[in-house]
Amino acid sequence: MPQPNLIILVIRLDRTTGESQYALDERSDMTRPYWKPLFVFSAIAASPLLAHAEPTDAELTALREQLQKQQQIIEQQQQRLAALEQNNTDNWLSERRYQEVQAIVREVLADAETRASLLQDGLTAGYNRGFFIGNQENTYYLRVNPEFQFRYIYNTRDGEAPDTDEDENGFQLRRTRLDFRGHAITPDLTYRLRFLSDRGDGSIDLDIAYVAYNLIDGLNIKVGQFKPLFAREENVAAFQQIAVERSYAADYFTIDRSQGVELVYSGWDNLRLSLAIHDGSYSADSEFNADRTNFAIAGRVELLLAGDWKQFDDFSSWSKDKFGLLLGIAGGYERGEEGSGTNTPDIYKFTADVSVEVSGINVFVAGYLQKFSDNDDPSLPSDLDDATQFGLVAQAGVFVIPDKLELFGRYEWIDFDGVYYRNNGAGTQSGTGNLAEDELSLITFGANWYLVRHNAKFTFDVIWALDPVPVSNSGAGLLTSVDDDQVVLRAQWQFAF
Repeated sequence: MPQPNLIILVIRLDRTTGESQYALDERSDMTRPYWKPLFVFSAIAASPLLAHAEPTDAELTALREQLQKQQQIIEQQQQRLAALEQNNTDNWLSERRYQEVQAIVREVLADAETRASLLQDGLTAGYNRGFFIGNQENTYYLRVNPEFQFRYIYNTRDGEAPDTDEDENGFQLRRTRLDFRGHAITPDLTYRLRFLSDRGDGSIDLDIAYVAYNLIDGLNIKVGQFKPLFAREENVAAFQQIAVERSYAADYFTIDRSQGVELVYSGWDNLRLSLAIHDGSYSADSEFNADRTNFAIAGRVELLLAGDWKQFDDFSSWSKDKFGLLLGIAGGYERGEEGSGTNTPDIYKFTADVSVEVSGINVFVAGYLQKFSDNDDPSLPSDLDDATQFGLVAQAGVFVIPDKLELFGRYEWIDFDGVYYRNNGAGTQSGTGNLAEDELSLITFGANWYLVRHNAKFTFDVIWALDPVPVSNSGAGLLTSVDDDQVVLRAQWQFAF
């Protein structure tokens, strides 16, 4: 009996081009398996029929149907191939993401290694009330604080000379400073350097420069350029005031920055003492032979009857502040220079103040007394000898929205006793001379909006001068006037970090 032949329809699919190829193959060995990479269609027929007879219409129809089925299978396989290719692309994207993650991990590890290296070297850095760098042993430490006050000022006054503009307004960079402070070698040896930009010409000036050492527990000695502790308004930083600027009275009676030596004792819980020997009022950045005094001394005593010292670092009372009461008294003496062109009077200064803070309410009152002796020097103003001047400042504030919106008011009064004198030569706000009127009264009222306490706040206030202003104080926005009722509007944005 003849051995049946195997007729194979071979269909090949090109993976690269996606094209299909067809071929017929005839085999006689039925015991050997046959297969192709993709699809095989087989039909067994008697060789005599296939060899000697033409296919019938029914056979051709059946073959076409089988070919159509194979075509459908091919299309399905093409779809599967497309899906496999897409899967390969997704895997490539996943691989790319994996590589990106690896790169990020490497960067993080490198940063950690750098930090670990710093730690191994004993260095620490970061932000804590300012940008700082130090070592783990805490023998060296430096903190930097940028400070910025920007203002708009509008001033109007009556009765000026015909050629004088009675209305003045504009912007002012009142304070732009960099404050460096810390300790070196030991935490007991501290230092401070503060630089500021002059609001007049933009030059960089040295504002504060001192080194201090804790001699024994609570006893500190300071040498350099600083403000000797005298008036509390001056002892409280400019960025922690309640109004846009300190009072005109405090600015007039203050010692301001000087060069010298100061001892401060704070070893008791409720008592603080200070004593300074210095070069006199307004003697910052001066040579030893160019100051305006032969000798100057100042001392202050503070008694804390309630609360804690920290809450009196500023004038505002925060919602969580407990009742606090602080009393202060201070005195100073300056022996004037003698000689041609350098004559200055002897000056005696006194001040006393009381501060109260409790749960969002604050009250501050300060009194001043200043007396002059011209040592019979005819070059000094005639009314200066034995002139006795008095000053009073009273201010209060209250939060109407806790720790956010604060309303405040201030009244100040000065009796010049017929003469204006500041021991700063031809410096800013100098105007030595006799006065036509003895007294000056000023009223200030306004509001603070705190974003981050004193680090970021907006202040708006108004000053009303009830009497003529004898000498301009441009920092406060007040200008010299010959008539009453000068009005100043001030808006300030303050930022420090």
